[in-house]
Amino acid sequence: MFAAVAAFAAASCAQELDNQVPAGETVTFEASVDGAETKAVLDGKVSKWEKGDKITIHNGTKGYEFATTDEGVKANFSYTGTDFEGDKFIAVYPAGKYTADVEAKTVKANIPTYQPSRDNSFSEGSVPSVAYTENQSLAFKNAAALLKFTVKGKNVKGLVFFGNNGEAVSGDVAVSLNEDNTVKSVVAQETTITENDVTETKLITWAKVWAQTDNWCFKEGTTYYLSVVPQKFEKGFSVNLEIDGVGEVKVKGLETAYDLKPNTILNLGELEYVAPVVDHSGWSLPGGYNSWNTANTFLYEDGDYYVAKNVKVMDKQSGQEAGFKFQHAEFGWKGVGATTALTSGQWHKLNGEKNISLSAGNVAYDIYMTKDGSQFQAVTAGSPVPQAPPVVADYWGLIGSMTNWADDLVLAEEGDYLTVKGVAFKTTDEFKFRKNGQWSDQKIASATAKADIEYDLVDAGSNNMKIAVAGTYDVYVKKDLTKVYFMTVGKTPAEATKATTYKLYIKPSVSWSKYYLYAWGGYSTGGWPGKQLTLKENAPDDKGECYYVEIPNGTNIVNFIVNNNSGKQTKDLTKAKIKTLSTGDCFYELVSADLK
Repeated sequence: MFAAVAAFAAASCAQELDNQVPAGETVTFEASVDGAETKAVLDGKVSKWEKGDKITIHNGTKGYEFATTDEGVKANFSYTGTDFEGDKFIAVYPAGKYTADVEAKTVKANIPTYQPSRDNSFSEGSVPSVAYTENQSLAFKNAAALLKFTVKGKNVKGLVFFGNNGEAVSGDVAVSLNEDNTVKSVVAQETTITENDVTETKLITWAKVWAQTDNWCFKEGTTYYLSVVPQKFEKGFSVNLEIDGVGEVKVKGLETAYDLKPNTILNLGELEYVAPVVDHSGWSLPGGYNSWNTANTFLYEDGDYYVAKNVKVMDKQSGQEAGFKFQHAEFGWKGVGATTALTSGQWHKLNGEKNISLSAGNVAYDIYMTKDGSQFQAVTAGSPVPQAPPVVADYWGLIGSMTNWADDLVLAEEGDYLTVKGVAFKTTDEFKFRKNGQWSDQKIASATAKADIEYDLVDAGSNNMKIAVAGTYDVYVKKDLTKVYFMTVGKTPAEATKATTYKLYIKPSVSWSKYYLYAWGGYSTGGWPGKQLTLKENAPDDKGECYYVEIPNGTNIVNFIVNNNSGKQTKDLTKAKIKTLSTGDCFYELVSADLK
């Protein structure tokens, strides 16, 4: 439904039923949005139902899904079956599985915690609407409040709203209606949610609308809405913007009590992030203790280190120990390889993706990080600066799901190669090579690897690689980091064969000075922008002059993008776009419809 949010009193034409709804035939209810008789509006836009909208009508025992093919401020919703009956009903938009007490005029609905943006409207299905009837006419009332806003700036990726007193603002809600069928109350309920791979049931104290425009940022000057639980915020509320490359930043708030009513719109106005004068290192320390806010606790230069002082890394809501990580807009996230709590007063490697926890979280710490981002140490706040960590020689390691993304399997020198032997792989394992246990220098093979074949070693970017056949292999990497081998145990790279290839021809219908192929999921070109296509030749089957790249045989391109490394590119494309030629080579024609 496009919109059903205006604050109007609803008056609708009710047709009384002589008896309860009969079973075994098509049942139809007429539905109107709040204020339909006066053409309810959302800031000037007429509210209306859309074709394909679905509602759930509950008869006190069970909920039934009704659908409409109508469009307008009123619509007929129908259900065909043999089991629908009753004389009192409560209806909910959008359709779903609801627990209802029809006699008490209550129903359990949901206001989504994460809501994708829609230009000049709210996320579809994010505003639950409820209606009660003892006939076949439904006048829906909205059970949420809306926040309205626009943004200034081209790098805003999301808006997060929360109450300053820890109020629950999204998730499951219990909606109760008055005798006149207006909304009496909307009360947040505990909701099951998964965050950072942890599933728990709790009151959810935030709601977020995230941008889903072409560049994953809000459009300047376009109006957006976020649906939240209407209630009184005893200590006011706060509004954070999620800024690309920066993280969450508070841009607006109210420090006094504010009562946000159902079916109302709070206009936040134009929101803009103004970057502060940077005098910190760029590294921050987000974690459970500050709601993973990357712009809240920064590290500052202190001699040979970056440090965040007097930090209690415990959850601000529960008071329990909580994980944290280091984060930088340019260098990304740094965690550790294990989930066990670490000891303060010792240097620890930043060499994994797991959250960091300390054995005594409810203590104020000074947290030091080496300037190369390789190690950290937490000491009791006010303690002397730690001694320098031991110098570690450069090394390459193999890390992946077969090691639980924990400690690297270090490659040892052997002649012209670096090697680690006897590694057991499953076909589902994903893995990569990295330098010094860090994520700044990563490499993978150019294709899903088969035994005893030489493959190019390419920059990984954010991609991982896989093995074609499960087994135990001796892994070799050339010292110049150009080739990689997965050898049957006991064999050496001298016994490997070079991977045979086929050609992928690309025929562009756009005029770019350069063409790059970026591929992942099967054949991999490594990090963005991928592999530059510099050669031209006439493709087989009279396809004409094309650019081409050679792909190892036995490896399919699963996902790919063609780009010019200067801001122009196709959408994410799949192998369905690629045609096989009579020679066994492949062909893709770049057409304007594929451009992003």
